[in-house]
Amino acid sequence: MLKAAVADELLPANPVTAAERPKVQRNRWRILQPGEVSAVSKAFSDARACRVFLTFMLTGLRRSELHGLRWGHVNLVEGTLRVVASKSEEGERLIALPAALVEELMTHYQGSSYRSDTDYVFAHPTKGSAWNADEFRTKLDEALKRAGITDRIRIHDLRHAALTNLAATGASPIAVMATAGHRSMQTTKQYLHLAGVVFRDDADALSRRLLGVPDSGTNTAQSVQASQIG
Repeated sequence: MLKAAVADELLPANPVTAAERPKVQRNRWRILQPGEVSAVSKAFSDARACRVFLTFMLTGLRRSELHGLRWGHVNLVEGTLRVVASKSEEGERLIALPAALVEELMTHYQGSSYRSDTDYVFAHPTKGSAWNADEFRTKLDEALKRAGITDRIRIHDLRHAALTNLAATGASPIAVMATAGHRSMQTTKQYLHLAGVVFRDDADALSRRLLGVPDSGTNTAQSVQASQIG
């Protein structure tokens, strides 16, 4: 508007030309470390909440993406998870699942009353509705407290922790970007800088780093027939 006023000779000069933008405070994420992730996962008293936590930590999903996750998006035989509802086109992606998470989801699937392709993966055990973030927030806080972690950890911080730890395993920048569903490498670089390591790609490295799970070299779900999973 001021530029237009100058162009129309209503003002001799733009009074804000020399103004400096205020510095934006950089967000400081609380990144859970490998030993802390293992301790928190063991501190959950609710198995479903623990598996929600592990899914966040081993996939880097956004809260909204996990909220809409259905069994039709998960292939436990191939060990993959497809994100079909995301905030951007780049967010629609296929993620490789480490063997440790495949085992957890297989156990969860077998014990669930809701197992059709359209059912939520983390459906309410009796209602079948999508998982409740507030309920998970309470159970996460309880597990953090039992694990001796007093810092405030937001649900979205779990995604930050997953991607930073993924970068720290040596996964390539492209692999981190693809897993995160980022629109640009500039966003991904935040995690690469936090990790501060030389990068290489390794599908099961994240679960080994966070949970101390050895790489079995095989997918434990290979023996399960696709027809059983839907």
